[in-house]
Amino acid sequence: MSKEHQVVVSWTGSEADANPIISILNQLDFPFNVHPEDKNTRIDITVESDTMRGLRDSVDDLLVQLSSLED
Repeated sequence: MSKEHQVVVSWTGSEADANPIISILNQLDFPFNVHPEDKNTRIDITVESDTMRGLRDSVDDLLVQLSSLED
C-alpha cells in the first residue's frame, strides 16, 4: 500500500557537517539521498505516513534526532 502523506526535509551544509547527520540517518528508518553540490552537500530525507498525524509525529521524531547534533 502506498503512503498517502509525504514530506521531504532538505538540509544543505558542508560535507563535514553532513557526516554526523548521515550517521544518524543510517540508524533511522527514513529513506534519504545525499547530493554533493559545488562546495556543499544537500541531504533530502523523505518522511511518509498513512495519516497526517503520523506524518507530523514522524517529522517531529526526525527533528528531535537531528537536534541532538546541536548539543
